[in-house]
Amino acid sequence: MAIDVDKLAYRYEELRSERANWESTWRECAELFNPGRYRDDTETNAHRIPLVNPKLVNSKGILAMRSMASGMQGGMASPVRPWFRLVAKGDPQFIPDGVNAWLDRVTQVMTAVLHQSNFYNATHTLYSDIGTFGTGLLVETANEDGIYFHLVRCGEYVLDINGNDEVDTFFRRLYMTPRQILDRWESAPDLPDFIKRSRERKVMTTERYDVIHAVFPRTDFKPAKRLTAESKPFASVYYLPGGSSGHGTGKACILEEGGFDMFPAFAPRWDVSGSDVYGRSPAMDVLPDCKMLQAMTTTLRKTQHKIADPPLVADQSLRATGVKLIPGGLSFFDSTRTGTTPVAPIHQPEAAALQTVMTAVQEVEQNIDDGLYVDLFRMMLEDQRSRITATEINAKERERIVMLGPVVERLHKELFDPVIRRTFALMQEWGAMPTPPEGVDALDVDVSFESALAQAQRQVTTSNIEAGFAFIGQAAAAVPEILDIVDTDAMGRAYLDRINMPSSVIREESAVEEIREQRAQAAAQQQQMETMNQGVNQLVDATKAMENMSNTNISGQNALEALTSGLGALR
Repeated sequence: MAIDVDKLAYRYEELRSERANWESTWRECAELFNPGRYRDDTETNAHRIPLVNPKLVNSKGILAMRSMASGMQGGMASPVRPWFRLVAKGDPQFIPDGVNAWLDRVTQVMTAVLHQSNFYNATHTLYSDIGTFGTGLLVETANEDGIYFHLVRCGEYVLDINGNDEVDTFFRRLYMTPRQILDRWESAPDLPDFIKRSRERKVMTTERYDVIHAVFPRTDFKPAKRLTAESKPFASVYYLPGGSSGHGTGKACILEEGGFDMFPAFAPRWDVSGSDVYGRSPAMDVLPDCKMLQAMTTTLRKTQHKIADPPLVADQSLRATGVKLIPGGLSFFDSTRTGTTPVAPIHQPEAAALQTVMTAVQEVEQNIDDGLYVDLFRMMLEDQRSRITATEINAKERERIVMLGPVVERLHKELFDPVIRRTFALMQEWGAMPTPPEGVDALDVDVSFESALAQAQRQVTTSNIEAGFAFIGQAAAAVPEILDIVDTDAMGRAYLDRINMPSSVIREESAVEEIREQRAQAAAQQQQMETMNQGVNQLVDATKAMENMSNTNISGQNALEALTSGLGALR
């Protein structure tokens, strides 16, 4: 079924209307925490506005957001240490041999693919978007050159969710010149004439027009043996909206229609209230503090300025000659006039007042740091060792990590797990996957996260296992039967799973059983050999005893003959 561009444009306007309540808050948060990352999609000169806030007098919000973004990257998906691995779902005894080793190899290849792309650069900025606006939008595409991630700025997109509160629809605004439009869609059948004629001009205009990119699930999708780009589960449509210049001209027209097998975008949210489409951010929580900080910093700077360069009062007699207040300046006054001060400060704040203002500013700055988890992330960033363990984080910032836990879980669900699964599918599509072993076609693959923050969450359960094992070990010294209540195999596998031990180095249960059977057989054979050796030794000892007795002379008879004759007398 062909796309109705008028209905699509109407839906876009409806979603923009629903988003309107968030825009003023996003604008304020951008000014104080993330200048340049908000673009109003009604702004016709958005590409020319300044990227800094000239009214900003204290950059604490920007610096704190920068620390949070860097800490999120180091704690969630660091480019310098492993942060995920692929594992096979299901009972380990039913997983075909070689699958775990193959999944470890796929993890290595996928890690290399992400490093070759712009994934880490894009996600670093995405963290600051999520921390500032509560929501971010990252689009993943692929071609023969590799994978590319495009980060859409806040204000340039609208989202919609399905019945499971999952984002499955987005519209984004591309503000493009005629040259850019022609480079991509010169052969579009409905391209307006005023765009086509722009190449005929001596100088191509720099006027810009809205191009809307919409991606949404097809309601009329029906599985087919061969899917074309226009019949895939998710539609991808670029269109020029109708309206006045700058927002489209004339009738709306479709520039390109395509599709995706999987939803190509990821819209992680910091925190979501109910069925809201957009999320709340930590910057929104400390927005009042950051506003107050600007006013307090202005007062502080005025106070410091007055102390360093106070307003002065001078004797009237100096009006004619003036006063030179520069270093080394020489001024003249009438010394016969007594009881007057030629030049003196008229108002100079006390040092105690300055200290009070500075203390108050520091308290507000600390509130901002606390709200953006700067202390937690700074501790991670300033660690100079090669790796900070989950145990150290848990010991130092346990309460903070518990508070951050829901955010970590949401990012796993809405960002990292979908990214890994889509990248896995794209690698299969473009032939970048290692050769799989038999039985992989029906394999259900899961993603296990082993970043510092993910491990910190698992540390609670590993601590319980360690404590339980220590207790059982101590109790077994007095009551050995207590070992019967613990499945040590299950305990060991659970512990190794929580510390993300690679599956390829953990033996399958069948292999463990085989090793134990071989050990039991070897032990039985050893016991049998020892029993046989014991019998042989006893026989040898008896033979030697008989020989000794035969060589012993007792009254003309040897001991053996005497013993035999004695036995004969008994008969």
